[in-house]
Amino acid sequence: MTKSANRTTLLFLAFLATGVVVSSAKVRSFAQSRTVTTQSSSSAQHNERSLRTDDNEWHWRHSDNGIGLEVRIRGQVEFADDYSDITSISDGGSLRVTDERGGVTRKFEAKTTSGGIQRSYWVDGASREFDREAKAWLAKILDDTVRQGGYDARPRVQRILKQSGPTGVLQEITRLTGDYVKRVYFDELINSASLNDETVRQVLRQAASEIRSDYEKAQLLIKLSERYLANEAQRTIYLEGVNTLRSDYEKGRALGALLKKGNLSNESILFALRAVRGVSSDYERAQLLIKIADRSALDESSRAAYLESVATLRSSYEKARVLSAFLKNDKLEKADLLFVLKAASTISSDYDRAQLLIKIAAGSTLDEPARVAYLDAVGTMRSDHDKGQALAAFLKVAPQKDSLLLAVKGATNLSSDYEKAQFLIKVAAVGADDESVRSALITAARTIRSEHDRGRVLNAVFR
Repeated sequence: MTKSANRTTLLFLAFLATGVVVSSAKVRSFAQSRTVTTQSSSSAQHNERSLRTDDNEWHWRHSDNGIGLEVRIRGQVEFADDYSDITSISDGGSLRVTDERGGVTRKFEAKTTSGGIQRSYWVDGASREFDREAKAWLAKILDDTVRQGGYDARPRVQRILKQSGPTGVLQEITRLTGDYVKRVYFDELINSASLNDETVRQVLRQAASEIRSDYEKAQLLIKLSERYLANEAQRTIYLEGVNTLRSDYEKGRALGALLKKGNLSNESILFALRAVRGVSSDYERAQLLIKIADRSALDESSRAAYLESVATLRSSYEKARVLSAFLKNDKLEKADLLFVLKAASTISSDYDRAQLLIKIAAGSTLDEPARVAYLDAVGTMRSDHDKGQALAAFLKVAPQKDSLLLAVKGATNLSSDYEKAQFLIKVAAVGADDESVRSALITAARTIRSEHDRGRVLNAVFR
């Protein structure tokens, strides 16, 4: 599923239901709208369903291989405890059903009158008595409305909780049809009960096995993150749930909700990093790695796992972004910095590599191995301009003789006489008083083809 398709589904909203009740069910319409459309992968089968609530009206339409069912409920309607019949309708309210299957079209309408509820029933356009057969048909329609359409879900979850506890709700969810309906029941259970760790694990395992949509599973995980990430056991359970998602975008959303909480243990950070490596999109993976770097204190093992994840990024831009975020960690070891410098050499874009190296030079203390790794990263760049910028940044923070000698040696690889001369003049300004540096500058100047630029360098050396 694409990112845009996943985001489109965020517009969805409706209310659900099933068949176990304790008292008479009151159902109200809501002033939002939700539309869901699904089609099976088989060209021989077609399954479509839509839900809308708008201006005090609830509308559900279901189409499945020659069966067409449409239910409209307006106003406030009360049903029998088992949803087999209608017990009351508010003034101006109504319930209308159109059922097409097997070549037969049945229609039903119920509305309030001064004498009570008026029921009308038609078969293929002809008015029929609302007899036992019609009542059985209506009971089945109302059951489908609850179990497939998701009608009256939130009040029903409350009633089931009072009667049977969380186990009863989970059993009821298994009987439901449709990912959205199941997820709303799960949401209401999470909102309405204080669940222990084992029940949270059961919720996630059941959702993983019964909900196919990554969007709906991600929504459930994000809902869980609001209340059930208080301890390490809950965070571990959550990450197990994240690993059941296939969509990079949805996995990113779910992991992002976890990372917002912060205070993750090193074990949870390692688990999250393993989950990040399962994200194939460079953009989504980079976003998560940046969040981890920004919000978590990484120990030695976490930093190693982090950099291993960075190494799998293919995009130069994303790799540079993530490494820049990692450099903000105030507990970087020399080995970490060396790894970042070596990783910089794998960034194919000269511009992105140069920008990262400039940040490293500005914010880090470079020991001899780091200086060598820095110049190695510069040396394989193709752009003279970007190479010159990176060398200039290096010169500002490493003016020691050995660093200057390394920098001069690196500058000889510049193909542009102008860029080479500009950099050698900068070296001369800080190191020409040293005989070995001066000798290196003269040798480097001989590689300049332009007499003008060569003369500028020599003038700077012997000024």
